[in-house]
Amino acid sequence: TLSRGSMAMANATFMPSSSSSGSVDMLWSTFTSTRSDFLLYCYTFPILVVGYTVGCVPYVLLDIWRPAWAEKFRLQGSVYNPKPTIWTCYKGVQALMWSVIGPLQVFSYPFFYLANISAKDPLPPLWLALVQIATWFIIEDYGNYFIHRWLHSGWAYRNIHYMHHEYDTPMAPAASWAHPVEILVLGIPTFVGPAVTGCHMITCWAWFTIRQLEAVETHSGYDLPFPLCWTKLIPFYGGAKYHDYHHRIGGECCGNYASVFTWCDWAYGTDKGYRVSESLKKKTS
Repeated sequence: TLSRGSMAMANATFMPSSSSSGSVDMLWSTFTSTRSDFLLYCYTFPILVVGYTVGCVPYVLLDIWRPAWAEKFRLQGSVYNPKPTIWTCYKGVQALMWSVIGPLQVFSYPFFYLANISAKDPLPPLWLALVQIATWFIIEDYGNYFIHRWLHSGWAYRNIHYMHHEYDTPMAPAASWAHPVEILVLGIPTFVGPAVTGCHMITCWAWFTIRQLEAVETHSGYDLPFPLCWTKLIPFYGGAKYHDYHHRIGGECCGNYASVFTWCDWAYGTDKGYRVSESLKKKTS
């Protein structure tokens, strides 16, 4: 991993020497100087809660208001979750966040510290943050694919992953609805990238937020076009349509396991059912 000293050297070398960036650095330094590393690290949890909630809001409003223009982008047509079900799911996820993710995040601090993830280093240059996040997406996708595939095996599905598939009709809040064990094991590939490369805490916050927004969009039930859906810009991206097939088929063996990209499913042949389904739709349309 990169040491904090080498990270600081990279920042000093590549950060544009403008008055604006200097002012931002000064503000960040002032903000972090009066707070401990642990306290700054604990900001991760409210960032997760706010990111998840804000990401859900647009899709939940579409589910509640059901505007005519959005109907053609709805993957399951006129099939919606009842409003009380949406609210129950959101409250359930919040309960999981406060009872599982929050404590887990607090007790994970030593691992972040050992991985050279700190908020008190100089702010990273944008190019470095983007390269790191892109790398983490690839690492996370591979790790998530194999863990998710295992979760659809007999014992793991019946005892752990069944919970995530309780909602056959997709909705944004269900993105984080999962068994505590699943939350733990699927969190591993999300953390591996930052742990391997080392990074600034603010890059980690950006990564967690982007990954969460992507998961919310994937479970939203809407295949919205760009610019309404920013993820359309990601090459080889699966998206809501791709993952909707996974939830519609469900069960212990259903395919389309990858979290973000489509290449693992293609390489290991677990997208065949989806491709056949899409081919039949084109022939009958």
